[in-house]
Amino acid sequence: MTRKFVLLLLSFSLFLSPVFSQTATSHTQTDFTRIYGAEDQTIPLPAFVGALGQKDAPALQVLVDYLKAVNIGAWTGMQASGMLTDSSGDSSQATLTVLNDDHFRLDVQTPSGKRSTRISGSNGKVLEVDGKSFLMPPATAKAGLIAFPQLLVSTFPASNTSLIDRGQVQIDGKLLHRITVEEAVFAGKTGASQRNTSVTDLYFDPSTHLLLKSASSVQLDSSDSQRYLIVITYGDYQKVQETLIPFAYSQSLNGKQQWTLQLSNPTLQPSVDASYFQF
Repeated sequence: MTRKFVLLLLSFSLFLSPVFSQTATSHTQTDFTRIYGAEDQTIPLPAFVGALGQKDAPALQVLVDYLKAVNIGAWTGMQASGMLTDSSGDSSQATLTVLNDDHFRLDVQTPSGKRSTRISGSNGKVLEVDGKSFLMPPATAKAGLIAFPQLLVSTFPASNTSLIDRGQVQIDGKLLHRITVEEAVFAGKTGASQRNTSVTDLYFDPSTHLLLKSASSVQLDSSDSQRYLIVITYGDYQKVQETLIPFAYSQSLNGKQQWTLQLSNPTLQPSVDASYFQF
């Protein structure tokens, strides 16, 4: 698989700027921590803890405060249409669907046809408009398309999930509470290593207790150990059946803005099953 197509995969199959694609491929894996763009420069790289099952009391309290703030009842997922705008300013109709905490699907209707990204647990795949498909590395798929659904299910955190308090940090001039979520990529695994563990940092507003950003260190290709920083920013929280849901999302990859997604009319409890997230 070429690096160009791998980069497309992580940006939901939207074209990156040629400059960024060339820059990202010209550096060795020893300097993967470098931020190539202007976005999210104050975000620390997620740190691998290597201790599955560890849970800090302050981190658990942040989760409790978040659940109270969003006023969640019983979460089974959501489905919403919206407008996805890429870094060049081109916009396309999109549909985002989430089932429980580990099934995601994003369909983008481009002028050339539909691109679809689908994730079921640690299995993820992208289908391009030309019929070509690309597999996600398991740890990358495990991180999901967005972070907050994991926090809403009653089973979170699982016994082998770590919830680590990192304290408060300054992000873009705002003080946020940083929590690290570390979990096994494959069910039943108890040993922790960077290869079989997914690590995501969550950033909460200490005043509103809402999730504002999530950051993951992910692979773009299973054959390449190099990691890239994916940051999702959440905003425009609105009530959906009395639950606060972010309507606005934006993603950066190694500091390069990739896309923004503005949802409209999301519904909870979507009428889909697990087969909807498979090709």
